[in-house]
Amino acid sequence: MSSTHRKIRQKESLRGGILQAARKIAISEGWQSVTIRKIADEIDYTPPIVYEHFANKEAVFYELAIEGFNILRSLLEAQTHEDPSQRLVNYAMAHWQFANEHTELYKLMYGIETIPSLALERPQELLAIGELIKSTIKSLAPSLQEKEVKELFFQWMCIVNGFVTMALIMQDKNKEQDEWEPEHFLERANRRFIKSLQ
Repeated sequence: MSSTHRKIRQKESLRGGILQAARKIAISEGWQSVTIRKIADEIDYTPPIVYEHFANKEAVFYELAIEGFNILRSLLEAQTHEDPSQRLVNYAMAHWQFANEHTELYKLMYGIETIPSLALERPQELLAIGELIKSTIKSLAPSLQEKEVKELFFQWMCIVNGFVTMALIMQDKNKEQDEWEPEHFLERANRRFIKSLQ
């Protein structure tokens, strides 16, 4: 391996380590506690080394948010049920699955603990998620105008993200109660939303 390739691999490895360190700190202390200095301490480097890869902590957050949207997009694209009603329910459940498996990323992406400084133009990863959901809503009610589809998409996102956020907040308080089955609540809320379109 040439020295150039070795340097590229080392740079990529260090960049990945910085992102991993930020997530580790967020898991144990929350996103508000993530700082460039703490990241540097976690990877045994000095802050200037971190700044060589990211302009500030918001840039770290942004890249992690993009990573999260890519994972979520993959989960949604795997939902290929022919019935658009079931597909929309599956999209909601995929959000719940993602939030449970990648809680710290979900909180970052949707501003539960901090708001990622997303670019003025929404990233393609986020736009692709929106298009999947909007096209499914349109399949459920083909006569809808574009403006109506956008409004319903916003309502659906409010239902799903609002629900997931509240469920995450309440999870620890309710985990010992047998009746606490948030995924069932989310499914029923989605079926009510779908019924309102018919």
